[in-house]
Amino acid sequence: MGHGPGARGVVEKPQDFNAVMGKLAAYCKRYLPAMIIALILGAAGTVCQIVGPDKLKDITNEIIKGVTPAIVHGKPVFGSIDLQAVSRIGFTLVALYVGYALLSYAQSWIMATISQRTAQSLRDDISKKINRLPLRYFDNTSYGDVLSRITNDVDAIGQTLGQSLGALVTSVTLFFGALIMMFANNVTMTLTAIGVSIIGLVLMALIMRFSQKYFLQQQIALGQTNGHVEEMYAGHLIVKAYSGEADSIRTFERYNDSLYESGWKSQFLSGLMMPFMTFIGNLGYVAVCVVGAALAMDGRIEFGVIVAFMMYIRLFTQPLAQFAQATQNLQRCAAASERVFGFLEEPEMSVDATGSFAEHRA
Repeated sequence: MGHGPGARGVVEKPQDFNAVMGKLAAYCKRYLPAMIIALILGAAGTVCQIVGPDKLKDITNEIIKGVTPAIVHGKPVFGSIDLQAVSRIGFTLVALYVGYALLSYAQSWIMATISQRTAQSLRDDISKKINRLPLRYFDNTSYGDVLSRITNDVDAIGQTLGQSLGALVTSVTLFFGALIMMFANNVTMTLTAIGVSIIGLVLMALIMRFSQKYFLQQQIALGQTNGHVEEMYAGHLIVKAYSGEADSIRTFERYNDSLYESGWKSQFLSGLMMPFMTFIGNLGYVAVCVVGAALAMDGRIEFGVIVAFMMYIRLFTQPLAQFAQATQNLQRCAAASERVFGFLEEPEMSVDATGSFAEHRA
């Protein structure tokens, strides 16, 4: 029963994120055109979402003009709301939100298909690779660790491709699109929102810095635990015959504790993202409302601008949380990809002219 490289509890060197993601991109190159189309659809849908608050601003201004009295000969004269203009803007707003929903659905459908095809291909390659590996590899690596690469690691890759990659593109589009629209409406209020959001960026960078290593440790510990459990069940009679229960329990507890520690730390740090970003969003919301009220009282902006900013501040801070979550998932995907491609790049046996197998190094 092997407890070699696959059973180590310490990460000897940090993963090369760029190299590993480059290998994954090369592996998915057959789906690249469809992936680009999906990401473009997602970005286009996000643009529809970004334009929405600006149309709400126009509706608000039309209503305000109709209910605000004009002073004529010292007397207030009330006008009427232009319902045709309000209806026209309202239908445009509905069309934008319907377009956003349809484009987002199309993106999700394409990315889900690509992710599952990729996961299917990886499982197939791993299955074929197992038949070409020399026996000495399995002497040094537990069977459960190999199975963990087929199940847990491949699933992590598929989930990231299906969800996080699209979310990363849409969050970037939403962030810069909302920023442009905010500057177009009012510079002072935009700078206020940016100042508050910088706090969120600093917190996000600190959390990402500490959480990266725990995601890799979690994947390794998961493989160790699965490998040990599989070996103990497969060799149950041998363990009983040689009174190895106590040693087996101690080994399992060590692996289980390692999985608990790395899993708890990675999930805890990852879970901090959303509360921090929610707090930053609420803080920015309050700051923008206060500054907007002061500007409106001075007559420097219309009331509709405040309404638009109340939505834009959400659209502006929301991508920070999405980007943070997508980045965390990409780190987990990189850790899983490192294990999968490390297995696929193991030295294989070669077939000579007589049809027999001989070991060789790739």
